Amino acid sequence: TCVAFGEFDGVHAGHMAVVERLKARTTSGMTSVVVSFACNEAQLQGSKILSTEEEKRYLLEKAGVDAMVSYPAGSESFSLKQFVGDVLVGLLGAKVVVAGSNYEHLELLRAYASEFGFQLDVCDTVLADGEPVTAERIKEALCAGKLEQATALLGHPYLFIGTVMHGKARGRLVGMPTANISYQPYKQLPVHGVYGTLSDIDGRIVKGLTNIGKRPSDDNFDYVSIEAFLLDFNGDLYDKSITLEIHVHIRGVI
Repeated sequence: TCVAFGEFDGVHAGHMAVVERLKARTTSGMTSVVVSFACNEAQLQGSKILSTEEEKRYLLEKAGVDAMVSYPAGSESFSLKQFVGDVLVGLLGAKVVVAGSNYEHLELLRAYASEFGFQLDVCDTVLADGEPVTAERIKEALCAGKLEQATALLGHPYLFIGTVMHGKARGRLVGMPTANISYQPYKQLPVHGVYGTLSDIDGRIVKGLTNIGKRPSDDNFDYVSIEAFLLDFNGDLYDKSITLEIHVHIRGVI
C-alpha cells in the first residue's frame, strides 16, 4: 500500500494535496489508503468537527482514494512507533507513507522510515492568504458566516450526510414538504439561515432550499434542525441517507 494518515477533518485543500501525492505515488500493484483518526464525542470535549467518518469516506472516494480505514484516536497509550510498525507496515503493508511538511512528528517519521523500510514522501503545506489551510480556520469562517471563504479553504462545498427523519409533516400542508436531516451534535454548523443546496439522492443531484437553525414561524423550540425543500422531487425519503452540499447563503432566519 501507499498510505497517508491523520485526522483529515474536512478533507480540505491541504488534505487534498496529500491525497493527490498519495495517488501519484501509488504505482501498479499498490493500493492507496488513508488512515483516518476517528474521535468519539467524549474525546472531543465540546469541540466540533467538520467531517464525520462517513463524510470523510464520501469525499475520499470521490477524490479517487482506493480505501479508507478508521482508526480510534486519542488513546493515552498511543505510540507513533507502534502505530507505524504494527498498523501501517504490519497490517497494511505500507511501502510508501505520504505526510504533510507541517506534521509535528515528521523527523520521527523519517527515522521510522529507515527502521521499518518504507519510503517517506513529504508534501508541501498548502497556504491561503499566507497561512496554512487548517480545520480551525474553516470552522471560524463557518461561524462568522463567511461561507465563500470556508468553501475556498475546503476546496469543495461544506456537506452533511444524514438520515431523513420524521418531523411534524407540516410543510406538506402548505405545499412545501421538507426532508428533516439528522446530524451529529458535535458536527460544526454554519451560521443559521437559509441556503441554496444540492442533494445527492441515490446518485441523482437535486437542487434545494435548506433552512439550518430554529423555526420561529413554526414553533419556539430550542433545538436546531436541518430541513431541505427539494425542487422538482417527489418520493419517500424517510430513513434514507442523503448527502447535502451547501453552496450559497441566501439569508438569515426570519
